[in-house]
Amino acid sequence: MSGTFCNPVGINYQYQHYFNGRESADPAVVLFKGEYFLFASHGGGYWVSEDLVNWEFIETDLEKQPQFRLFAPATMVLGDRLYLAHSEGGDILYSENPRDPDSWVNLGHPYVWNDPALFLDDDGKVYLFDGLSDVAPLRAARLDPDNGMALLEGPVEIFQSDKDSRGFERRGDCNEINDRNPHLEGPWMFKAGGKYYLTYAVPGTEYSAYCDGCAVSDRPMGPYRYCESSPAVYKATGFMRGSGHGCLFSDKNGNLWKMDTVSISVNHIFERRLCLFPSKIGADGELYTNTVRGDYPMRLPHAVKDPFEQADAGWHLLSLNAASGASSVLDGEHGPERAADENMKDWWSARTGDPGEWISFDLGEVMTVRALHLNFADQDTERVTGRHNGFSYRYTIEASENGADWFVLIDQKDGADDIPHAYFELEKPMRLRSFRLTNRGEIPAGGKFAVSGFRVFGQADLPAPAVPAFTAERQADGREMKVSWSPADGAEGYIVRWGIHPNERNTHWQVIGDCEAVIRCLTRGVGYYVSVDAYNRGGLTRGEKIAEV
Repeated sequence: MSGTFCNPVGINYQYQHYFNGRESADPAVVLFKGEYFLFASHGGGYWVSEDLVNWEFIETDLEKQPQFRLFAPATMVLGDRLYLAHSEGGDILYSENPRDPDSWVNLGHPYVWNDPALFLDDDGKVYLFDGLSDVAPLRAARLDPDNGMALLEGPVEIFQSDKDSRGFERRGDCNEINDRNPHLEGPWMFKAGGKYYLTYAVPGTEYSAYCDGCAVSDRPMGPYRYCESSPAVYKATGFMRGSGHGCLFSDKNGNLWKMDTVSISVNHIFERRLCLFPSKIGADGELYTNTVRGDYPMRLPHAVKDPFEQADAGWHLLSLNAASGASSVLDGEHGPERAADENMKDWWSARTGDPGEWISFDLGEVMTVRALHLNFADQDTERVTGRHNGFSYRYTIEASENGADWFVLIDQKDGADDIPHAYFELEKPMRLRSFRLTNRGEIPAGGKFAVSGFRVFGQADLPAPAVPAFTAERQADGREMKVSWSPADGAEGYIVRWGIHPNERNTHWQVIGDCEAVIRCLTRGVGYYVSVDAYNRGGLTRGEKIAEV
């Protein structure tokens, strides 16, 4: 069994009826009777796992259970029952044996909600939080678990967005659009240390800057105080971009995790994936999530004592801008270099989906390879839906140490899995230089053979770079800062880290090919502490200098 995994979450992302592509979003994870259950928008069912990495799909009969066609699920465990609700005014369901998809009992709904979050307090009281609007605030209500979840109190308004103060609530891939309010959506409730933590998603699911803010209260129905550590989850840069509208939950070891929604939003605004990051409540009582290198290999959730500090496997990206070639190219917008540019929002596409189409990569020298991350894209797919299409990706990955003598490293030519984001940890490190991915079968949904990321991880034979000298300046707009640095010898990229305490610099911005970053997700009136890391294929060097802005 492998000891690592890599985001996006490796499940079958279903093709949806309303656009030519895949979607899974708005995840809700709950630990029930020793197993993790994962629900997501328009899932047509749900998943179960022992380890948060290997997921088994449980399909529902949508004629009997149409609720599983809806968006934005919410979960709660009460006694021997797992409760579930959905957005779009979805009904409340419960099951005592959710491994049986026919076991769900429908309780109806006491009022109409969007993007609900169910919550059981320590005193046995049940609450429902909801909200999905660019105008209206989030709401809270109390339900009666002894009377079919009838409404007891509320709903009352509890929290509103404020883009004029909070930069991360502005729209845009870089929070650069200030013309109208964000979509305030996807609330989730978590209790720790006697405090109630309410996470919320902004500014819109289509943006790279999709993220989660946080508010905290002494009581479930408020009043709520904005958490200055917000955004509590933020990943607007790197291969996988966007991290908002999801759930916060504890694993079997008591460690805190955040599963959220990733934006692709090229074929359609709702073209989305799922991601999993370690979280924590800091000593200051603020919520933090570690997304730094969150799309690099991470150790399995139960394999380390402190995932927030220890999840990173320590392997480095070897394939950035690797020399590439292909059997064919669809047009000038889809060259093979797109599969090595660390951006899941673009891709290489062959002219066809025929067997024999291929793409190749040359690292430039022999390196120690530990894992491969293969990400397919949907190019010119047909409008299909459901989970009974017989789709699967069939391919081989050949490798070579010298570019002349090839062998099959990964053989999926008879594969039956429809997994668009496939991660392969090698049984042992291998010294390799070149790779060739070849299509061996029919592409799902009649699409072209297309790859958004062929990523190779391991260790190059060179030292990690020194960290650069830098300056960090607050801009006239207090929601923004500019961080600039001198180039570091041997650096391929940089990571700007910041936070509201010197020892809690957990929010980050990754930079490739530049020596500055204009960061627009700050909160007016809040001070920050900033540092800059440098990295290459040989390693990452943490910046020790901390600047206050």
